[in-house]
Amino acid sequence: MASILPSAVPPPDAPALARALPYVFSGASLVFSSLVALLRASFALLAFIAKVIAHPIVILSPFPVLLYIAAPIIVFCQISLEVLVYSPYRAIVYISDAFYPAYVFLGVACIAGALVGLSGRLAVLAMLYVASPQSPSPRLLADAHEEQKPHRIP
Repeated sequence: MASILPSAVPPPDAPALARALPYVFSGASLVFSSLVALLRASFALLAFIAKVIAHPIVILSPFPVLLYIAAPIIVFCQISLEVLVYSPYRAIVYISDAFYPAYVFLGVACIAGALVGLSGRLAVLAMLYVASPQSPSPRLLADAHEEQKPHRIP
């Protein structure tokens, strides 16, 4: 009787890889589940050992008493941090989020303006060089201009 669902076992005339694939998947699943179980057991063992070792330390520790005594100082520090650090930080973050699009727009405009100006300057210098190749370079003119300046006496 034929089944509606496809068979999990490939037919005998299937390639060797297709016949071996179910065994590979089940073996990999077994290895993976074994590793997960081993990790769970090792973490549980480590947690139990830590609990057994730390339990006497917590009971004999004066830490809860010190926390009870220092509670007013801790609350004061929390309120001070909220007022002096966290609230201004949140306000700065909110304002910077609000102005971020304008900041990016102006930054891109400045960079684009600098590129347009630089390319225009280079285009003018190229045209001047093409129009009169015998003229001295702008650096030579700048050096000659600096030599003509009177020297100051310190």
